[in-house]
Amino acid sequence: MSDNSENGLQNPTRRRVIEAGGAASAFAALPWATGSVAAVNCDLDVSDHKWEDELPRPEVLRPTSCKGGTDRYEIELTEFDQTVLPSSMSLDTTVWGYEGSFPGPTIEARPGDPVEVKYVVDGLPSDYSNVLGNAIDENVHGAEPHDPEEDWTATRIVTHLHGAVTNPEFDGYPEAWVNANGYTADHFDNLDSPVPYRQVKEYPNDQQPGTLWYHDHALGSTRLNVYAGLAAFYLLRDPIENSLPNGQYEIPIVIQDRTFNDDGSLFYPPGDDDEYEAEFAGDIPVVNGKAYPKLTVEPRAYRFRFLNGSNGRTFNLSLYNDTTDSATDVPLLRQIGVDLGFLDEVVPVGPDQQVDSLLLSGAERADMIVDFSDYAGQSFLLKNNAEFPYAGENSGPDIDSIGEIMRIEVKETGSRGRHIPLTKFLSKINKKYPGPEVEATDITRTHTLDSAGLEVADGVTYDSHFLNASLWSEEDAIVKPELGTSEKWELYNTTGDSHPIHLHLVDFEVLERQSFEWTDEQAYQDAVEQAVNNPDDPKPDIEDYTELMGEPTEPNPNNTAPKDTVLVDPLEVVRIEPEFTGYTGLFPWHCHILEHEDQEMMLPYEVVEKEE
Repeated sequence: MSDNSENGLQNPTRRRVIEAGGAASAFAALPWATGSVAAVNCDLDVSDHKWEDELPRPEVLRPTSCKGGTDRYEIELTEFDQTVLPSSMSLDTTVWGYEGSFPGPTIEARPGDPVEVKYVVDGLPSDYSNVLGNAIDENVHGAEPHDPEEDWTATRIVTHLHGAVTNPEFDGYPEAWVNANGYTADHFDNLDSPVPYRQVKEYPNDQQPGTLWYHDHALGSTRLNVYAGLAAFYLLRDPIENSLPNGQYEIPIVIQDRTFNDDGSLFYPPGDDDEYEAEFAGDIPVVNGKAYPKLTVEPRAYRFRFLNGSNGRTFNLSLYNDTTDSATDVPLLRQIGVDLGFLDEVVPVGPDQQVDSLLLSGAERADMIVDFSDYAGQSFLLKNNAEFPYAGENSGPDIDSIGEIMRIEVKETGSRGRHIPLTKFLSKINKKYPGPEVEATDITRTHTLDSAGLEVADGVTYDSHFLNASLWSEEDAIVKPELGTSEKWELYNTTGDSHPIHLHLVDFEVLERQSFEWTDEQAYQDAVEQAVNNPDDPKPDIEDYTELMGEPTEPNPNNTAPKDTVLVDPLEVVRIEPEFTGYTGLFPWHCHILEHEDQEMMLPYEVVEKEE
């Protein structure tokens, strides 16, 4: 495809409101005070091409070799063209991917069986000009060029296995990147990473089965690398799972959103206009690398493994019977698992249930059994009614084109198929994986999710997001839990957006949620802005500016444990209990809205040895 600078990025219309319908894409910068929202109108109309192409299914990657009981993989990262838009539009899209596919191929492994992956990045170009135009923003921390400039490239890569219990050197630490010229941070003046880069990542897989995924995590450019296509499934599975729908009846489903230029190329806001877009959302749903796909199923049970792989969108999903024109004449989604494993009990999701829809914020996963046996010959739409920017309302999609994600068409006939009763399955699998023993401590850490203006250059201030009113580079912001213990973390959301908070290394239980109200909001926000622009100044204590309201409430039964990502709504404190097991060292925790992560809403924490 031709360069975006020549065809795709020619002055899209910029407005200060979100368009309510049509093929508008929305990208937003929402500081707490102004609530300003920008939108881009792109003219590409996909509405007449829905449901033409069958849902792609990611290929399962075979090991390159196996030695000493360790499966070894070599994965090349490259730039290529793929038909992401409906085939009848005859438009290809330049993307990045693992092993020449978007999303990349799935790695499957068993708990306890180690895997090594060598990620080869020299097939990527040195910049984003072919895939995203001039999207790199050198004012973002980590993206600014360093000497020697002849060795520096905009492209910097480090792969994170999301959900893995592994050594910091193999986790995908944001500063432990390599660039397109083969240089790491330590090569450049005034740069170094406290965690060394390792091209070969070692994944012991000493954890319970679950839906993991691997994606890029480079400091200051995660949002660009993932949007370009660097994401894929990594499934840890136990043989007991063969008693569930499997093979062609088990389907990993990653839901993302993208915006396209008229020639089919990806659109992303330019990064050279001294205005960082704090949030970005596409107007077209992309499922397993295909816009508006259809999924043909037999009238029998299936296993769907959902992943929200978008940069910043939250999806609130439900089925709609397109044949009978009914939101209630639909099969239940029976949820058996979350991010890092299985629930204790089956949670039915659907009409007239305690949980009536499937809410997935960025990086969250859901393991579902859906039985179409009673719906031969009928068709369903997978619908979304979550707004963007998301703030906990589910008031309807901000753009009509993102309200329908995928069509499911049930054949008239097919194999019946049988599977173990789900309650029996959960009992067996959870007994097999009771989890590591930890010492519960009485430590409670209070954390804040903040927003403020950050001066990133002389005369240039970005509406940015933070954890604990702190910058990534502040050593005093690093908390140090002890290995083999659990703590309680309180997450106060002081902003106007909901934030999916992800902790590397650990899984946690979501304990409760509680609302709070301000006693002096303006003073708190002023204190945050002072703290982030003057890191040596003291941080505000959130409890001095707020009061808790009412009694805490329990999380929904399908959003308890074992989790690695939790959504925190505005004016809400969510309490979680992470268990720090496996390894000592530095690990990140951050918002999984990737634009927020790149703009400072990320901090390291350090797991230390327990004091005797």
